Amino acid sequence: MSIFYLRDIGNDVCHLSENDSRHVIKVLRHKKSDFIYVVNGKGLLAKAEIIEAHPKKTKIKVLETKKNKIPTHLGLAFCPTKSNERNSFIIEKATEIGVTDFYPIVAQNSERRKWNVTKFEKILIATLKQSGRYWLPNIHKIEAFNDFIIRNELPKLKFLAHCKEGEKLDLKNVVDATKHQIVVIGPEGDFTLEEINKSINNKFEMIRLGDNRLRTETACIASLSIMKLL
Repeated sequence: MSIFYLRDIGNDVCHLSENDSRHVIKVLRHKKSDFIYVVNGKGLLAKAEIIEAHPKKTKIKVLETKKNKIPTHLGLAFCPTKSNERNSFIIEKATEIGVTDFYPIVAQNSERRKWNVTKFEKILIATLKQSGRYWLPNIHKIEAFNDFIIRNELPKLKFLAHCKEGEKLDLKNVVDATKHQIVVIGPEGDFTLEEINKSINNKFEMIRLGDNRLRTETACIASLSIMKLL
């Protein structure tokens, strides 16, 4: 099934973006009267007919729509690495797994303190189409770790992974994919003891992801994979 992204899906005639138009006509070789599907990133899936097969501005007619329910909150808060390639990997793979909300955070040992959200929004859209999801994940503004952990709207199931000594739970034993959840992954230099204690005071569960020390991107994907298990 060919799926494309269209932010505003009307009730009648719409136009695909230049990028999607080129892909539809030049790559997939679709022609007039062929059917495709478009999503708006807000739960709407539409079946459409190509009425003008133009490689820069393909015109489509929406035939029917279906509204899909909003997914259960799965949040990922992480300290962006100094490598944007690795950050892109996190965004792409986490979106495939099912993250609904990204929270870039700055901790004391963070390597990166600036965040170009525009770059990653493009990755979200591309991954949305590839993975067959209907809801575009939210990327929240980058913020200080100490401000993030006191957010009132965070789920009750709140997990934080770190490499220091201390009492920790196995993540697989405390997750519940049917409920709203969030996991926090720190920088390569790990969270400080002060940050860990503040997290505990704000009712975060300290968790382990195994015996090996994981890089940030590996810890993100490993934890999310466990949290999605039913």
